[in-house]
Amino acid sequence: MRPMRAAGAPFALAVALIADAPALAQSAPAPSGAAGNLANAELTARVDGAIANATSYRVQVAAPGGVSIDIREWRPDRVKITTTSGVGTAERIIVGTAMYYREPGAAWKSAPIPPVAHVRRNRLFMGAPDSLLQPLPDRSEGAATYGAFRSEALGNQQRPGTMDCTYDKETYRPRACTVTLQGSTTPIQVSYSGWDDAANLVEPPPGVPEPPPASAAPAPSPSPRGTR
Repeated sequence: MRPMRAAGAPFALAVALIADAPALAQSAPAPSGAAGNLANAELTARVDGAIANATSYRVQVAAPGGVSIDIREWRPDRVKITTTSGVGTAERIIVGTAMYYREPGAAWKSAPIPPVAHVRRNRLFMGAPDSLLQPLPDRSEGAATYGAFRSEALGNQQRPGTMDCTYDKETYRPRACTVTLQGSTTPIQVSYSGWDDAANLVEPPPGVPEPPPASAAPAPSPSPRGTR
């Protein structure tokens, strides 16, 4: 999401928080030749642009084992991730190169994180970095018709998979994705909402000291469940 922005770190985090992941779906035949490649590249650019140019948006994730993740993105470099599981709720807030985090029942802490230098293509949650989107036939939901695409996906421990998503055909903003990863049978459901909603504003937790600049200290290496 964004320059993978500071969102690069939170996205990796959110994927790591999913304890189980689904089985690899079969890929639909891709369009062949130069026309197919052009269509894939154009759709990727439009969806990426729609995500990058939004003031804010919300991603909600329902994962196996009762794990849920709520992500609120606020451009250009703020994101909040709330992860709920059987052990409680963990929170992560990224503001620029500062990360604020707390485990279930614990106090807030802060730590620096390095800035993200590489702006990746394919900013979708769990989308494999720099992979092209493959157009699929439109889908109807009631009286509405939405565009659809398939993408390579990447989960915890670099587990590969695929994701099928719908998007608004006028704005190219994604709506919902079903992610299937190698090694499990239960899909991960991802939904997008709250586009440009002021309620998504992300602020540091009050009373928590700002960490030193990222260049002054190495980024922490927390455990997979609840940290970067």
